[in-house]
Amino acid sequence: MSGGPTGGGGPLLAWACLLLALGTMLAIWSEGSPEALLFLVGAIPLMLTSAWNRARPAPGGPRLLARVSVPVVVIAIGAALAAIGLTGGLWLVLVGGEIALFGLVWLGREIVGERRGVRR
Repeated sequence: MSGGPTGGGGPLLAWACLLLALGTMLAIWSEGSPEALLFLVGAIPLMLTSAWNRARPAPGGPRLLARVSVPVVVIAIGAALAAIGLTGGLWLVLVGGEIALFGLVWLGREIVGERRGVRR
């Protein structure tokens, strides 16, 4: 049995490498376009965060993880609708915000319910 999860820098490192690859290809094919710098410079904070996550020691003790968390998906859909609403209109921002708020309340209830189950 392991002592818990180790540092979680893998996905961040993968994202940074993807940004570097896209920035390099854009710089090559667009002949020095300044937009390529957005990809290349954007990878630096991700690599630093990835290294920091890998260097951190694993947290002690058991972790409480939800088996299925639908509220997180509802929050993501609401946030995406609100972001699209910035160009689609105020009504879509409000609908997305309402869906995200519903998901946040649902997630809060789920977290409280799981913590009560652990105390028993």
